[in-house]
Amino acid sequence: MLAEEEKELNRIRRLFIYLAKKLAGEGGLQIASALINQGGLTDEQLSEITGLPITNIRNLLTTLRNEGILYNIKEKDMNSGWTLYYWFADPLTIKRIFKDRLRESINKLRVLMKLNQEGNFFICPECNIKFSKTDAENNNYKCPICGVDLVPAEPIIGLGKIVNKLLEKYNLATK
Repeated sequence: MLAEEEKELNRIRRLFIYLAKKLAGEGGLQIASALINQGGLTDEQLSEITGLPITNIRNLLTTLRNEGILYNIKEKDMNSGWTLYYWFADPLTIKRIFKDRLRESINKLRVLMKLNQEGNFFICPECNIKFSKTDAENNNYKCPICGVDLVPAEPIIGLGKIVNKLLEKYNLATK
């Protein structure tokens, strides 16, 4: 049982690193790695570990906190009188945020799938660029780049299967 818990924790750590990088770039990745390796750290400690300027660290921490994947605990330093903020990540929150983002992406795929099935896309045979029906109508069914007539695009085959596999894999309720 302990091995399963460790596997789950490692999976959540990978999700944390993925989300941190996706939301805050390389700096977010460095912060996530430092927090995973050493636990709760102050912004000054993170700056020392990552080599990033303190202002960058604070901006990245604010971004990650606003996205919900980090939280901080305030503590008063008795020696200096300064307020220190120790930064942490909560595994359950990370898992929830990842599932929410995944669900959002799947819902966007569903919309794309519906539009795909209804034949709402056109393609330029010359440039090979795909346009929505609205964009095609706005350009009088002419490619805005080369002027060639747009033709109906072939539907993407198997998109529904991809969406359903994702739903099953991540145990997401269909809505």
